[in-house]
Amino acid sequence: MHKLARLACMAFAVLLPAAAHAQTGADAIRKGHELAISLCAECHLNPGQGEKQGAMGIPGFSAVANRPLQTYDGVVSWLASIPPMMPNHNLSQDEMHALAAYIMSLRK
Repeated sequence: MHKLARLACMAFAVLLPAAAHAQTGADAIRKGHELAISLCAECHLNPGQGEKQGAMGIPGFSAVANRPLQTYDGVVSWLASIPPMMPNHNLSQDEMHALAAYIMSLRK
């Protein structure tokens, strides 16, 4: 019984934060846009910026959003991984979800 209870707790711990932070409404998009302007614009929000070119290229957020298999959860997972090629902005869960909402709002 202990194993079952432990598995239930682990599932709850994984699923609850995702559900609690799955903000995709206008407020989350607005907050994500504000974060993008203050933290990410220099590298990811340049006019006409597309997908990265070469190993050192930096993709624009529209290009990230429009990758064929891109998802909201994929963006959150990427941000949570603290990619080594990006500065560590010490984003909170709420900030990661807001940025994901903003980025995915750019999907066409």
